[in-house]
Amino acid sequence: MRSLTVLLILLSAPGLASAQAGRFLLAVGDVAVARGQAEIRAATGTPVQSGDTIRVGPASNAQIRMTDESIVGLRPGTVLRIDAYEYSGQAEPRSLFSLLKGGFRTVTGAIGRLHSRERYAVRTPTATIGIRGTHYTVVHCDNDCGGADRGPIANGTYGGVTDGRIEVVNQTGEHEFAANAFFYVASAGTAPQNLIAPPNFLYDRLEGQARSRGSRGNESSEALARSGLNAESRPSEVPPPPQPSTFIVTEQRNSSGQPAVLAAAPALGFAGAWTSATGGANSVTAFVSSEMLTRTGSGTSQTLTAFNIPGTASGAATALGPINQSGGFDPGDGSVNANWGVWAVGSITDGVVTTRIPDVHYIFGNLTPPEVIATRTGTLSMSAFAGTTPTSNTLGNFSGGTSPSLNYPSLSLNFDTRSVQVGSFSWAFALGTFSFPAGAGTIKGAGVNASITTGTFSTPAINPVSATAIMSGAFFGPAGNHLGVGIGVTSPGVAGAPVSAQGVTIYTPVPPVPGA
Repeated sequence: MRSLTVLLILLSAPGLASAQAGRFLLAVGDVAVARGQAEIRAATGTPVQSGDTIRVGPASNAQIRMTDESIVGLRPGTVLRIDAYEYSGQAEPRSLFSLLKGGFRTVTGAIGRLHSRERYAVRTPTATIGIRGTHYTVVHCDNDCGGADRGPIANGTYGGVTDGRIEVVNQTGEHEFAANAFFYVASAGTAPQNLIAPPNFLYDRLEGQARSRGSRGNESSEALARSGLNAESRPSEVPPPPQPSTFIVTEQRNSSGQPAVLAAAPALGFAGAWTSATGGANSVTAFVSSEMLTRTGSGTSQTLTAFNIPGTASGAATALGPINQSGGFDPGDGSVNANWGVWAVGSITDGVVTTRIPDVHYIFGNLTPPEVIATRTGTLSMSAFAGTTPTSNTLGNFSGGTSPSLNYPSLSLNFDTRSVQVGSFSWAFALGTFSFPAGAGTIKGAGVNASITTGTFSTPAINPVSATAIMSGAFFGPAGNHLGVGIGVTSPGVAGAPVSAQGVTIYTPVPPVPGA
């Protein structure tokens, strides 16, 4: 119980000096900071200090980056107090919070990774959480978690660990939970209980961001576009929950406090990608939610029939179809669910006025939490595993290889330098061939992008002319070991007749060579 005593002393210590602790990356809707007798309306860039209390209103969201590089995402209806924070190099680092109401998701920074649990703690009304990991979610329910779509929810503290380990400490002692574990603490005198699956309210639906598309919060769209999550390359997407355990223990209970039964975790995160017959590689210009996509089928047999991504692109169901090529990929555990296809006819509207014409490719799947990619290190070699056959509405049939690995470039990802090496590739059609040398790109947020401007387009009758390839994609799956990519290529062509082609594919890791 020593650690519990130390934690409670630190959390309740009076007279803690105010210090710069971090700043808001995002403040959507009604977000305020109580500092002494003052209340500050939060916006992107607003600083937070030790001693501040942050209040997030209904249908609102906030995300804060602390000075130790940790990220805290606050859900609607949350009240979080920064009891003590120090990371200035002048004193022992500490990061101590009180979750008074609501919940948050966090990826810990230097304090959580490098220091003992006595230096990092989050107190709730039922327990104190110490850290031995990097990514977890906590929600405290006080007659505010239930609803018509959820039913009655028992009060108490709920949590889930995505990566690493956490310790939950209360009057019953210390209890440790590892990655992919979920728990419920009914009271300060009740031991935490294992849950076999995440409660249906644990992961934030980002109501604030949905609200911001329909009404103005306390930030401008212009400011949001150039700051906050976009500027930090950490989009706030709801992560796909880890898969529940495959066993049932009689003491385990569900989110309503009743005996738990095994249930499949829903897929919550999606990324969209598309290219067009005019050569624009507009893939992954937005990390989209499931609600923005209209689909038929399930799992790896889904077909996209319409989409609506505000401010970026949209397509009506009546204009998209039929599909002349589609497919899907998953390693077998439902963690990726990548789906792709090609519209044979119809159109999409990209932005406001530009209308794209047939042969539009798309790809979507379970999006990797950007925090997972942000903490990855080392290198990863990848090759195209499956996807669409490249098409062009001006150059005739594709005459390249039959395997995606022959048609799409190899990729080598360096998470330490956040760089991507793109292998050479060529696309041959009946009326001409695009060829591109090796190039380079970047890892940004939960995706990658690259632009190769040194390629050529040629036919038997003309000398090669310049060509450009644009590639972007998103990581799929909970560990980010798969990558959905869209590639669009263009060339001015001959005599003012531009040519273009496009395709999408799913990348998987290259198997290691035995004995290497």
